[in-house]
Amino acid sequence: MPRPTIPSRLLAVGVCSVVLGVAGCAGGSVIGLLEEEQMDEDILTIQTDLDGIDLASTRFLAGRDGVEYFAARPVGGSGTDDTVCLLVEEGIGVGLECAPLERGTAGATIRDSRVTAVLLPDDIDRNDLVDEGFELLHPNLAVRPAAAG
Repeated sequence: MPRPTIPSRLLAVGVCSVVLGVAGCAGGSVIGLLEEEQMDEDILTIQTDLDGIDLASTRFLAGRDGVEYFAARPVGGSGTDDTVCLLVEEGIGVGLECAPLERGTAGATIRDSRVTAVLLPDDIDRNDLVDEGFELLHPNLAVRPAAAG
């Protein structure tokens, strides 16, 4: 019994649909959280000395030991389209680092005397980070003790 064949026109339509579907998924934000509506917890307590940060874009990532971590975008014109900022709010100040964030690659990093905090895109291999001694506080944030490097 011969195998049924798929007409070439149907095959072409199917292949195009798959290609378009994959291409459509390739765009968009590297941190989906930044596309969600800002909630009360996403607003920093300290909003001074944050020139260049779009305060409507801040999103809470995690908190630990009196330190809160946020992701944000710079105001239009002060960074590239792929620039994302990591903000660390502690006590009376906010630490801030902005850097390009690309799919699969760690982004902005802030080091202080206690921890190294790294901003992560949605699609990074988190297992590699855990192997390097990082702890995931949020899917988009990893920290490790400062003494670890």
